[in-house]
Amino acid sequence: MKKFTASLLLFIFCVSSFAQTMPKDADPKLWAQALKIHKKAIVIDGHNDITSPMVDEDFDLINDSIGKFHRSGDPFHTDLNRFKKSGITGEFFSIYVSGSTFNKDGTFKGSMRRAMDLIDATNREVEKHSGVLTSCKTAQEIRRAKKQNKICALMGIEGGYAIENSLYALRNFYRMGIRYMTLTHNVSHDWADAHRGEVKNNGLAPFGKEVVKEMNRLGMLVDISHVSDKVMHDVLDITTAPIIASHSGARGVANHTRNVPDDVLKRVAQNGGVMMIVFYPSFLDDRTNREENERAAKLKPQLDALREQFKDDPLAFNEAERKLFAENPIFIAPYTRIVDHIDHIKRVASIDNIGIGSDYDGVPFLPEGMSGMEDLVLVTYEMLKRGYTEQEIRKVLGENFLRAFEKAEQVARINQRKISAEGSLMKIGK
Repeated sequence: MKKFTASLLLFIFCVSSFAQTMPKDADPKLWAQALKIHKKAIVIDGHNDITSPMVDEDFDLINDSIGKFHRSGDPFHTDLNRFKKSGITGEFFSIYVSGSTFNKDGTFKGSMRRAMDLIDATNREVEKHSGVLTSCKTAQEIRRAKKQNKICALMGIEGGYAIENSLYALRNFYRMGIRYMTLTHNVSHDWADAHRGEVKNNGLAPFGKEVVKEMNRLGMLVDISHVSDKVMHDVLDITTAPIIASHSGARGVANHTRNVPDDVLKRVAQNGGVMMIVFYPSFLDDRTNREENERAAKLKPQLDALREQFKDDPLAFNEAERKLFAENPIFIAPYTRIVDHIDHIKRVASIDNIGIGSDYDGVPFLPEGMSGMEDLVLVTYEMLKRGYTEQEIRKVLGENFLRAFEKAEQVARINQRKISAEGSLMKIGK
């Protein structure tokens, strides 16, 4: 028995170079099994917002972010060391373009320029850290990176404002490596309605439907995170390729408009798409969402006073805000809540329609028990604890996304060959 325990501890030490410390209440044998599965798996995370600090705060991935904070006062979740510990094979760097760049008169205010800046920042990080990171644009390249023990930097646009109502721009973004686009953020625009935005189009406008068709033709995945329920259904009516929700939960578990309802989940199962589970506790759990909103309302006068007091010293304001929040704690849903959403989607859709979409560095806090991307293996451990097989776990961690990505690539090739053949026939007819 002692010999087995010593061997087990040695194994945990050897593979834990990419993972966080074993939780105090964890079963050592099960934890070792989780580490082994996680290490072998292709792990793909659908959404990481560290790109915004790269541009706005001159953040470099080489920095050790533990104990450091965004200008907003939120803790960092991402850096190169944490990447290595996470087990992640492919990370989607978010090219996030805010709805604030879309004006009420239908014009845009630097939307495309913002996207270009974020793409450049991502590419420069890959160039600076080429020993660890590699740029990937295809499913095959992700698989190759796993064999090379490298981390794939992928890119997805968050906010259709970026294309400024131009299919020309959409095509150029694809050429630059964009492989999905979230059709809106939180603001409805000319061709798509947001989950909490004004109902401008009753879902997708005619141009929005053209955008979806062109994304299918290109091989760019359509992302339904942030959109209205009607847009979700409109996309599913039109698309000929699998879709994704790059960072959403299941509304059947947490009743938030950012989450995907069951009637859509059932259609996603037929479509072959992937719902990538977000880690934000307020999207994972109704109690956390309620208490966070109540705290914001309760502390508004004090926060307004602090903003005035520290209007010329944002770092001092952030420190004061953190202290105020610490004095007024709320319930933070535990990391096990992530797997509650996985359980639900497995029941309503299938195990083949689930992925991971953390939203690292795009949320103010992570579930209880998680500090950053180094804690991702906790999801693997919890699935194993609940009886998920290794095959099921590997599907959730990355294989489901790869299958959907490969199918989108296949649909694009078929569409492009069809268009090419039609063009040749037209020439012959002439």
